[in-house]
Amino acid sequence: MNNSRINIATALNSRYMRYTYVMLTSLFRNQPDADIHVYLLHSDLTESDQTYLLSLAKEYHQNMYFLCVDKSLFSHKLPTTSSWSLETYYRLLLLDLLPSDVDRLMYLDVDMIINKPISELYFTDFENAYFCACRDMTISFPFPDIRNEIFKEHISNGFTYFNAGMMIWNIKELRSKYSFTDYMYLAQKLNFQMFAPDQDLLNFMHWNQVKFVDEYQYNLFSKMAYNHGIRYKDVVAETTIIHFAGMKPWEGEYVHYDIEQLWWDYAKLTPFYHELMEEFMHNVINNPIVPDTLSSLAEEKKTLSQALAQSNTMCQKLLQLLN
Repeated sequence: MNNSRINIATALNSRYMRYTYVMLTSLFRNQPDADIHVYLLHSDLTESDQTYLLSLAKEYHQNMYFLCVDKSLFSHKLPTTSSWSLETYYRLLLLDLLPSDVDRLMYLDVDMIINKPISELYFTDFENAYFCACRDMTISFPFPDIRNEIFKEHISNGFTYFNAGMMIWNIKELRSKYSFTDYMYLAQKLNFQMFAPDQDLLNFMHWNQVKFVDEYQYNLFSKMAYNHGIRYKDVVAETTIIHFAGMKPWEGEYVHYDIEQLWWDYAKLTPFYHELMEEFMHNVINNPIVPDTLSSLAEEKKTLSQALAQSNTMCQKLLQLLN
């Protein structure tokens, strides 16, 4: 196998094709000299979807393959939500579906932006680990998060929960030891009670088989970063992989923040920019969250001002008594 080849995989459905296009645009533009092979796990991409994605790969002289997944392989008991679709489980099929010449692979969620070259990360020494991944930036499980029970024994043994959005898979070593069947057996063993579906399965199965890499560099949660004082210019200058976990830049149903501009920088390079922007603006204009948030803040300010005034009055009375 070509030692300079970079294998990438992601899972998507037709609804997420445009967002995948944005992520791949950021990947390709920042690896101009790399030999990239992208494996797309899907069940419902249309001919038009595939044409768009193949054209993107051709534009950047890269390679793309479509791995069609049979949905019937997955139990209806597997938990899904609006945020965690069935496609999130598709990565668990990688060991069964990838060509035999793939011995190392980086999995990327579609809600990421690849802002810098990834060769150094991709070719990092596994040091006998089966994965390279980043600590999940949520750090701990709030009660009554079911993961406190799922990982009870792991936690007592120094467990660190990793995020599955960016993972480098040691395919060569994993192939001989694990398969899709193992993950589905584990889901059944857990009675399908997972909080973060396939991510919980991967953590449970491989908790002591991971080499951790810097989450601030390779899997930065954008909203958490913003809340800790990191801004757009900082991310552009310093961060390799930015993860828009949770609320998405293209969704209009919440209050936005400046790091999201990075996602739109790459969206602007795609043929979907104007329609994405129109959809976004429509959702923003027609969603009451901004005026509701401002109204809530105004009420909170009023309540705090009243409490402060009452506190000042009490302090004055105490001073009078003391005098």
